[in-house]
Formats: sequence, C-alpha cells, structure tokens
Amino acid sequence: MNELATKELARWIIRSDRRLVSMKCFKHNQFLRASDIANETGRSIQNISTALKEMNAKGIVEQLDPGQRSWKKFELTSLGRTVLGKVERELSIGMFERMAGELPFKYVREVYRLVVTNPIVVTKDMHLHEVIDRILSDPRTRSAYVVDEKRRLIGMIGLKQMLSAIEGSLSLSQKNGDAAGHRARNVPSLAEDCISEPVTICEDDQLSTALKRMLRHNLEDLPVVDQDGVLIGELNGFEILLLGSQIMKQSVLTNQQTNTHSGKRRR
Repeated sequence: MNELATKELARWIIRSDRRLVSMKCFKHNQFLRASDIANETGRSIQNISTALKEMNAKGIVEQLDPGQRSWKKFELTSLGRTVLGKVERELSIGMFERMAGELPFKYVREVYRLVVTNPIVVTKDMHLHEVIDRILSDPRTRSAYVVDEKRRLIGMIGLKQMLSAIEGSLSLSQKNGDAAGHRARNVPSLAEDCISEPVTICEDDQLSTALKRMLRHNLEDLPVVDQDGVLIGELNGFEILLLGSQIMKQSVLTNQQTNTHSGKRRR
C-alpha cells in the first residue's frame, strides 16, 4: 500500500474516537480482546468491538482465531503497525498546531534563538575532524551547516553522517591487507564528502510548519535562512522541547482542574 493510502487510513482512525483509543492500546500490547481495551479505556465492550470489526475489515488488525465467536483476540497486521506510526505522527503534528495557537510563540522568529544563538558554520573544504571538533564544542547542536563565501547555505552535515564517517575510520584501525586499503579510499575526510541537501525554514514560517518538516525528514534541527538563502540561525530540537514541555504541563493542569470541578459537581 502506498504512502498516500496509509496516510488516509491513519486519518480514518483519528476521525473515530473508538478506533483511535483502540489503536493506541496496541502500542504496548501485542494481543488484545475487546474487553481488555474496554477495561483500559473505560469504553463499553460493544463500542470497542465495533471498532475492532471496522479495523479488521480494513486489514489493520486481524483475529488470531477467525473461527472463535467469543473472547476473540486481535493483533496488529504489518499494515496496522505502519498505520499506527502514522497516527502518532499525525497526532504529534496536531498537538503542536494547537500549542502554537495557545502559546505566545507562533513563529520561528520568536523561538529559534532560545537555545542556539550561533549555529555551527563550516566550509566544504574543511577537514571532517575539524567539523566534528566544532560540534563537540557546543553540545546543544548536532548539525553543521556548510556555507559559501557569502554565507549562503549549500548543505548540512548531520550527526548520522558524522557517525558514519567515524565508523569508517574505526574500521581502518583493524587493518586487513587490501580490504583495509579499499576502505581507506572510501572513508570521507572532507566536509564536502558528507554534505546532504538542506531542509530549511524561514523566520516568518509558523512553528507548526517547522515541526512538520522535522517529522517528515526525520530531523532534529532546521537551518533558518533569509529570502536569499543566507544562513541566519538554527531552529533546534531543544527549542521545540521547551514549548512542548509548556503545553504538556498546561494540559495536565487543565485536566486536574476539570476533574476537580467535576468531582465538586457530583458531590
């Protein structure tokens, strides 16, 4: 099933509360009955049974023993595991969009210098060990940005690329004749050997847009550029965590207040 189809299935799950709560229960449980989910979520068994029947029809879950009429156990299919991942991603994006609407911070320009004031800037002809030394000098950042003579961004080097280069260097310490020589020719030594295409964000972009790009490209940081492509900063993953922590604390406080008021009304 293609990317678009699985994404639509994830949204189909999210559109129904009974399907969503049932799906979430499979995150930490391999096999579940309707009664198990009902007990965990406080829903009726009938409500959860309907959800499982719907998801079974879509191939998201499957019954372990199709011939069994009662106490039926279900598990996620391989498609279901893929859809669950997309459901979590969709929900995380949605949470951040709500957060961006509730907090005073809504745009990249209001956030991206909270943690990292000066991103790591390198040139493509710099030796890779120098790049790594610069990263080590500031543990708050995990990316180096490759710029030209006018500071225009031409690429980035992430932690994954640096670790891959280090793995190659460690392999060389176990010299083994011609094989070691062959590896030596393939171990990157310059910054330009590890450059990847940059995914960028602008100061006037919304934070929700930035987070979507981070999730889509599996990135922890984003370079911030101006209209000419000049690097002006970095939106760091820790800055996102700062905001996420605030909204989560506020959510817990709101729930506690709601529960307190509900308890008073019942008394």
